[in-house]
Amino acid sequence: MSTKQTCNSSFWTRDEDKIFENTLGLYSKDINLLTKIQEAFPGKSFDDILDHYNIFVEDVNAVYVESALVPLPNYSKMQGDSNKKSSKADVEWQIRTPWTKVGHR
Repeated sequence: MSTKQTCNSSFWTRDEDKIFENTLGLYSKDINLLTKIQEAFPGKSFDDILDHYNIFVEDVNAVYVESALVPLPNYSKMQGDSNKKSSKADVEWQIRTPWTKVGHR
């Protein structure tokens, strides 16, 4: 880590990020959330904490939006053993046999 990074209170190490996220999880419902986070980082200013929190929220929102853009696979079509083929008798039985009320239960 360079001297510039060590002296810069707005720089966050990986360990600090992890502590930040854990503290955020612990106090997420606390009305004094940012104050609680600041207590965990005595070397950081309130503005540093607020900036880091806002960046974190933007990242989470970006991931959420991106995940909504990716269609999920249709798992119902993928269920069962894909290597198992239906026998001709099974297919014919399915075609000829109508559904009953009992069969729908």
